[in-house]
Amino acid sequence: MKALVLYYSRTGVTEKMARTIARSLQEEGISVDLFNVTQFPLETLPSYDLIVVGSPTYYGTMAAEVKKFLDESVRFHGDLEGRIGGA
Repeated sequence: MKALVLYYSRTGVTEKMARTIARSLQEEGISVDLFNVTQFPLETLPSYDLIVVGSPTYYGTMAAEVKKFLDESVRFHGDLEGRIGGA
């Protein structure tokens, strides 16, 4: 299984949580790639079996950088059927 942990973090708190999640998955024997959402090569998204996205909240909503990623990922939604996801 190949996992992707994506995050955006302005202060480092969400990054710390993403690193903790990635480490826990690795301890279970899962191959993990960890990326800041602003540096992730979107075209590789369909190659992952498990996708976790982390974002801080601002005024009750996700960071604009994460929203941009989700909006741009729409073109892959058909290719992601059957994948495991979390936020």
